[in-house]
Amino acid sequence: MTLSRKIAAALDENTRAYTPPCVVSIHDGPDRINLEITSLDSVGVAFDVLEFVASDRKEWTPQALSDWGETLSKRLTYLMEPLKVLEIDGGGGIVQLRSETPTARGDVRSYYEIRLDRGGTCRVERYTIDPSQGRRRRTPCHLTREVVERLADDLAVGSR
Repeated sequence: MTLSRKIAAALDENTRAYTPPCVVSIHDGPDRINLEITSLDSVGVAFDVLEFVASDRKEWTPQALSDWGETLSKRLTYLMEPLKVLEIDGGGGIVQLRSETPTARGDVRSYYEIRLDRGGTCRVERYTIDPSQGRRRRTPCHLTREVVERLADDLAVGSR
């Protein structure tokens, strides 16, 4: 069973059995996904963090992280905004991707942020910046179930 099928089954199970907020954890061989769900229904899911871990390598090199980031920026074209690699910190072992052009609603801007680290962890989050507050705050990602399933598989494929 693929990661996407496992996450679909877990979301189906959680729709019937649990009340968000909750964490759904899926394992498929060396891959693991933790999904911090804030809301869930038959059509979509809202989550604060989707954390993917590829544990098949002890430590990722800066080049491997950079390649993973580039792969994700090319594969994840179905999200609300296209992603671009924003920063590569080879010494710190971190690659950061963000929405190329944040979504604007009035003065408020929202964007995806993906952080890859040398331990093989990928964190997908969404942030909002409201100029009146002067800082960013994390906000739930709202995706259809199908997009979450596809995202799970693309994160796994991108890590190979």
